[in-house]
Amino acid sequence: MTQFKDQIVGVVAANDGTGGGAIAAFKAAGVKVPPVTGNDAEIAAAQRIINGDQYNTISKPIKIVAEASANVAWEFMQGKKPAGKTTLYDTPSELFVPTVVTKENVKEVLFDSGIMKASEVCTGEYAKGCDELGIK
Repeated sequence: MTQFKDQIVGVVAANDGTGGGAIAAFKAAGVKVPPVTGNDAEIAAAQRIINGDQYNTISKPIKIVAEASANVAWEFMQGKKPAGKTTLYDTPSELFVPTVVTKENVKEVLFDSGIMKASEVCTGEYAKGCDELGIK
């Protein structure tokens, strides 16, 4: 980061933890933080998005995914082969549509939906950003 500085125009991180690490490394190197993506919609990522440090994260419909997983586990326990709703790489599958979460839709996607609570995210240095975005 210190060698290439402004030549790094973005980071596509596999998850929010890696994205957060990249952001911390840019800051420690005294380099402008480029857009950084993440995945998993963690609380820390929501805080970084609200503060403008992380560009986006990916929110998966965890309730739907968990219920589908429980149904598959139940079918296996009953000695049944889960049928799936589609096939992917010759494997019965059920696909879900994730949501890209940015500063523009973080309130709607993570807070208005009940995935996160403002009391968990809008603490300390993040309170002002939450107020600006109408997150209560």
